[in-house]
Amino acid sequence: MSIVALSTPAGRSAVAVVRMSGENSIEIAKKVFSPFPSQPNFLKVGCLDVGEFVERAMCVYFVAPKSFTGENMVEFHCHGGMAIVNRVIETLLEKGARMAQNGEFSKRAFINGKMNLSETEGVIEMIDAETIAAVKAGENLLSNNLGKKSVQLQDKLLDLIAKTEVALDYPEEDLEQQTLLQMQKETQSILAEIEKLLSTVKAGRIAKFGIDVAIAGDTNVGKSSLLNALLGFDRAIVSATAGTTRDTLDAQVVYKDTKFNFVDTAGLRQTDNEIEQLGIDRAKKTMKDADLILYVVNGQPLEKQEKTLYVLNKSDQIDYSNVVRDDCIVTSAKNNVGIEELKEKIYQMFCADEIYSSGQMLTNARHVDCLTRAKEKLQSLLDNLYDTTIDCSALSLRDSWSALGEITGTTATEEIIDRIYSKFCLGK
Repeated sequence: MSIVALSTPAGRSAVAVVRMSGENSIEIAKKVFSPFPSQPNFLKVGCLDVGEFVERAMCVYFVAPKSFTGENMVEFHCHGGMAIVNRVIETLLEKGARMAQNGEFSKRAFINGKMNLSETEGVIEMIDAETIAAVKAGENLLSNNLGKKSVQLQDKLLDLIAKTEVALDYPEEDLEQQTLLQMQKETQSILAEIEKLLSTVKAGRIAKFGIDVAIAGDTNVGKSSLLNALLGFDRAIVSATAGTTRDTLDAQVVYKDTKFNFVDTAGLRQTDNEIEQLGIDRAKKTMKDADLILYVVNGQPLEKQEKTLYVLNKSDQIDYSNVVRDDCIVTSAKNNVGIEELKEKIYQMFCADEIYSSGQMLTNARHVDCLTRAKEKLQSLLDNLYDTTIDCSALSLRDSWSALGEITGTTATEEIIDRIYSKFCLGK
């Protein structure tokens, strides 16, 4: 049955795209649009008759299998008012289509062999991307780089599985010892490739979600002023009264190609105020979870701490010329001094330029889970290789092969596939 949905964001816009896919989508479209395009893949201006009114629109159709879904497809490009869009969709439903479910267009593309699971996940990652680095990570998925790599690893595992089957089927040939040695060597090689992929998780998370930065320190050192200076506008209330910030306050800024997720926190001090103490507890949790802590001080920095960059603030009042440390940067949030240097320092600390220029990065938690399970099975095989039977080792190889296959969908269950596509937007 043909499905229909709005592919562009709902709301007031100049143009909206209504998409329909299915065997009879072209026949349905011919009932409402004239003159219908004489050939596929070319937009045609015409009239879209929806009963109550006739919309001046454009139409294009695609013939299976040369379409996104691999089915016959039609797109109507109409004016973007929601009253128009809703009536167009209602008319198509009356003519025999049904509303698409979330991600159903992409799911049909997967079912019809146009894309594998990781490629379609790349589509949604590109749609959701907020930085160039995130776009690049999504493009890597869409280009099937991870899919190709997982298939290569599966092929190597399949060769190993075949060798174990030969050793089991022909015991008189005494191949078991030789097979175990080959299994050990080749499994170590495959494991190393999987670990190399998993080593990109942190870079992938930064590319996709950005760097989480906690702004911390004592009361009245200028944390909120620093947040405002980093953002370029007043996001936090600034007051000379100590303890003004009682809760966490977050805001984002994109610097070059990376998103910084700043969180302003309550000043750290001893207090009997219950509400302020709750804010301090939240500040400590934020510091623990952050990728980086900007610890603001008015004076000498503390001892060097892990994932901490000391911000020596109020340089318009304090002389920091005798402080020479790579974990310190001098600023005057009030006068906007040292702010760009601070952003660049954060950027370089996380090698963000290398992340941007790197190749394959893991950005999807599902892919990380698949690779982790494959790794665990292979590591278990190596740990017990000479303490178990060869058929048990072959089972570990098969489990690893199956885990890798879930990346592209070759071994994924229907439940997994449905869960993935349910996260997509309606018209994708």
